[in-house]
Amino acid sequence: MPYCPKCDMEFVEGIKVCSDCGGPLVESKEVAEAMKKKEQEEQLAAMAQEMDPFSGEGTDTEFSGDNPPEKSSPAAEPVHAYVDKGQRYDDMSSSASAFFLVGGVLAIGAALCLLGIFHLPMAGFQKYMFEGVLVVLAIGSFVVAVSSRKRAAELKVEADDEKRQTQEIINWFLKNYSAKELDEQLLMEDPDLSGEELSLKRFELIQDFLITGRDIPDQSYADSLCETLYTKLYDQE
Repeated sequence: MPYCPKCDMEFVEGIKVCSDCGGPLVESKEVAEAMKKKEQEEQLAAMAQEMDPFSGEGTDTEFSGDNPPEKSSPAAEPVHAYVDKGQRYDDMSSSASAFFLVGGVLAIGAALCLLGIFHLPMAGFQKYMFEGVLVVLAIGSFVVAVSSRKRAAELKVEADDEKRQTQEIINWFLKNYSAKELDEQLLMEDPDLSGEELSLKRFELIQDFLITGRDIPDQSYADSLCETLYTKLYDQE
């Protein structure tokens, strides 16, 4: 089942993005653990190499005092595409419905076996074990379904608040800035901007006004707002 290594949650098949953190899901919990183990091994190997003065790596490269070796900078943390709370609510609702369906099927199967309506090709301990597993899986599915439904209800409230906030920010920006004013400011700073450069500078300027004017801490949310505003301001071009 799809698994979020950050939130330690499993999802039903078909869901690609975690409904809590918005991060991408991996194939399964086992895959996430294997990736984490591999990353830890690589970190330990790198630390051991740095601590070993006789490793020999890098000793053949000569450099002058004017050209010291560049220090490697840590990899920048990737910015994931923003998933609005409305989409997360839909995903969580779908997950809850799927678990309710699975739990219902398992419960019906367990009831048919326990009542003797459906005869299993096994007897004794194996039969009781199989029926017990069906009951446990059915209960577990219903527990996850109820938990998902509760979280979906919370996300619904958050999604409505976010929708109102987004619309308010868009209205504020369009009231205070126009496409003509943005272009005049950019061309005043650099009259030789080409079409592609101008498009990039427009996006950066919209982003600056949003972050400074509205104090938006979530970079991915700010990028999503920038794309929406860019379309509204320049969709006639």
